[in-house]
Amino acid sequence: MDARKREIRTVDCQLSIREAEEGQESQSRTITGTAIVFNAESEVLDDWGERFREVILPEAATMEFLNTQDVKMNLLHERELTIARCNKGKGSMRLWVDEQGVNFEFEAPKCDIGERCLEMVKRGDYSGCSFEFYPKDYDVIREGDDVKVIHKSFEFISALTIGMDPAYRQTSVNARELAKPVETEEDKAAREAAEAAAEQAKREQEAREIQEKKDMMDREMRRRAEHLKSLSAFDDKIDYQY
Repeated sequence: MDARKREIRTVDCQLSIREAEEGQESQSRTITGTAIVFNAESEVLDDWGERFREVILPEAATMEFLNTQDVKMNLLHERELTIARCNKGKGSMRLWVDEQGVNFEFEAPKCDIGERCLEMVKRGDYSGCSFEFYPKDYDVIREGDDVKVIHKSFEFISALTIGMDPAYRQTSVNARELAKPVETEEDKAAREAAEAAAEQAKREQEAREIQEKKDMMDREMRRRAEHLKSLSAFDDKIDYQY
């Protein structure tokens, strides 16, 4: 996995609309759910033929980490359909962490996409919630044909998305599209060896260039010395008469 590439995962997050409070005539517009589930294996994911499952550890998405992030809540992965936002702990969406995972809560905006979201959640058509992230620290475990990716930390989390087709059955609302390849331990070792060889070749090339410049300067100094010597010898042969 490459931290420069975006990852998306979807979970079946039991998305719900909070019940209206006593004495409140209209239906509540508060939508809640669980976007990231801890210590649970995902469904089998496929990244360009590399099939694997993944697990997210609690230390990957702590409250302290989330309070440094600018997280948007989008509809169906469309960044133009943002319906809530939590920017460094403040905004129209509230995030909190418990033993299960990362939870969210927001008031559906009174606009077309807000009404659409409320209706689709109420009907159960939207039952998954995705999270977009850039991986940072993770382990790849191979047991026969089974591959498991264990996420220990994220570079950052950019968005949550209400949608369908969960990758994690335990969540309330979730979705995730894989945008980068899984790097096994063998792949990592090969990459690091190639990077080390390239760095060594670069240093050797720089050393050669420095030596070539030094040799060129030495030749130029010798040429000038020979020139001065020849001028001195020529001067000695001249019979100056005044």
